[in-house]
Amino acid sequence: MTAVSNGLYIFEGLTQKEIAYFIMMSETLQFNSGATIMSEWDASDNRAYLIESGSVDVYRKGTKISTLHAGDIFGEIALITNDSRSAQVVCNSPTEVLAFSKDEFMMLCQHSDTYEEIKQKILARVKENFYNK
Repeated sequence: MTAVSNGLYIFEGLTQKEIAYFIMMSETLQFNSGATIMSEWDASDNRAYLIESGSVDVYRKGTKISTLHAGDIFGEIALITNDSRSAQVVCNSPTEVLAFSKDEFMMLCQHSDTYEEIKQKILARVKENFYNK
């Protein structure tokens, strides 16, 4: 199965059936080493990305702030807001990601009792990453 089954925080509170549906509705994308998946300040494409294999470097204002690996998610603020991208994400190896759409995510979460909790976790993580890097 995918890295989603490893307990990714945005899926907490969703049933296995809901998660399976969400994965089925996602799009698998492959990128070569050096490819830019998103650029800082780009308009949101309303998608978040889960790394299935490979790894990416995350840059803010031209400075590398982290490296993400299989099982990590990025761009998740796009699932709850229309804000511009807050970082540039560049593949440092051949990388495969699952792209999740905002519409599918909102449909699932709004039927979940934990939607507000998931939303607050996403906002807290973004705030922590933005202000602590």
